[in-house]
Amino acid sequence: MITTYDTPTETMTAITDGWYNRLAASLNLSVQHFQLLQPPGVPASDQALWDCFNVVPPATLKYNRWYYQQPTFFSQYAAVVNRLSFPESAFVKDIGADTYVQWQAYLKSISPPPPANTLPTVWFQWAVVNAPSVANIGRSDLATQLLISGAQAVLEPYEGPDAIPADFSPSFSDLQNTLSASTGTSFSFDSINDDPDVSNSWVPGDDPNYFGMWTGSSAVFHISRKFASSKITVSMQFDHFATVSVTPGQWYNSALLHQAWASQSTPPWIDSSDWQTYFGASGSLTHAVGSLLAADGITLTLTSDADFTQSEQTLIKGLVAAGDWPVYCPITSPAISNTISTGPGSMTIQFKSAPGNPVVLGFNVLDIRSYVGAG
Repeated sequence: MITTYDTPTETMTAITDGWYNRLAASLNLSVQHFQLLQPPGVPASDQALWDCFNVVPPATLKYNRWYYQQPTFFSQYAAVVNRLSFPESAFVKDIGADTYVQWQAYLKSISPPPPANTLPTVWFQWAVVNAPSVANIGRSDLATQLLISGAQAVLEPYEGPDAIPADFSPSFSDLQNTLSASTGTSFSFDSINDDPDVSNSWVPGDDPNYFGMWTGSSAVFHISRKFASSKITVSMQFDHFATVSVTPGQWYNSALLHQAWASQSTPPWIDSSDWQTYFGASGSLTHAVGSLLAADGITLTLTSDADFTQSEQTLIKGLVAAGDWPVYCPITSPAISNTISTGPGSMTIQFKSAPGNPVVLGFNVLDIRSYVGAG
């Protein structure tokens, strides 16, 4: 039976935050953006890789995928696009009814009719002479109409019962190639000496929603607390590692998402309250994955001087396949191995990933303001 406590989990918090800081410092990652992924992703196909980062990441340093039930980035983007509209009545209101009648008469006089994507320019050239006071706002209105209708049309094949999957870059093969051309590194962690202070990171403060000693365990388990209170060392080696930008496919329109974020009014929103639904402080699209951290050919060796009892050692050995601190990577394929040896006052765990099998260790997260290019 595993004993649990109701007391705070400062020890697991401290070693995990210390590990976060060591990983960020060793790989030159910014603590203003970096987020650990728990457990990491071990994709073997395009879809598995895209599923890994097609997510609205939570505001946390340690994204525990068992705890946080996050919506996909695609679903939230598509929801925003489908909540936008710029009706003709709004255009009429902005330019005036009399000007609209003249404009429609002018359009009918052009043969053949101008293509829809040229209407903002055609309008502006006509309005500079015939309605100069509303030339700019009319052009802006028509451009917004065009932007919304174009984005909705592009999105259609990716929605509904016969939808094609939302694609991203990199593909799985692109990630493999990037890693194979990247350098390796090695570094070490010491729980006694490494700094657990994350108060200057992008999500400062206690963040308890992560595993204890093994995947799925609680940080308040007695074994987890005993482990976290011990002297822990980790030696880490990557044959290759890289930070790779994440880019949505052709279904995504960055200009439209910027337009939606930049204006809370109706139009372009069908309902002005929708802006808060998606972009407000508790909205469903407040962050996005800007890039991912992946490594290939990982060798991790952990030692602990915790004095586990015989029954505790047996339990730990039985759960080693579930994945353990600090990467929590379960044995889901022959590409991953976890081994453990224990003795009085000592424990050694070794994690390995076979070469050619990328492991996604974390993300660089952008708030939505930065993601849409607004600062």
